[in-house]
Amino acid sequence: MQLDDPRHEYNPYAAPTTDDARSYAEDEPDEHVLAERGTRFGARILDNLLLVGSAIPVMILFIGTDALDGAAADEWKLYLIIGAGALLGPLPLVIYQWYLIATRGQTLGKKWTKIKIIKTDGSRVDFVSGVIVRNWVLALFGLVPAVGQALSTIVNLVDALMIFSDDRRCLHDRIAGTKVVVAPPKAGS
Repeated sequence: MQLDDPRHEYNPYAAPTTDDARSYAEDEPDEHVLAERGTRFGARILDNLLLVGSAIPVMILFIGTDALDGAAADEWKLYLIIGAGALLGPLPLVIYQWYLIATRGQTLGKKWTKIKIIKTDGSRVDFVSGVIVRNWVLALFGLVPAVGQALSTIVNLVDALMIFSDDRRCLHDRIAGTKVVVAPPKAGS
């Protein structure tokens, strides 16, 4: 409502109209606050430390068993055995992390740093948007024959640098239509 409009008289006690009323979302205490860049980085570090920590015991187990007898002579066998250990060790953790993302919008690192993934409209992520689109799509660049490694490196660099945009959304967030926000405290905590 315009105050200088001669057709209307200004009534300070009238209910707000659409012209001068604030949106209800502005008054809600659980408005989504974007996660800080450092907090997102810390959550990523924690998740990666968990991955490394889950791979080491299996690799040690493989190295300490008879699986390596004669493998030292064949260098490719040694790499194959250690590589299998590095993949098999984190597999249960990775599956659990995917489950957490699909059901809660959080990995363990995000949970510990009190942040979560949501869609840009504020709704919850699911397995498709939170895991497949957000994580797997960028990994596909590494599968391109001949140039995959270089292409993947460039895409991952661009992905990481996009955190410095005003809305703090990386490339994977933009592709999946997600953002990372501060997780609201649980009731009673």
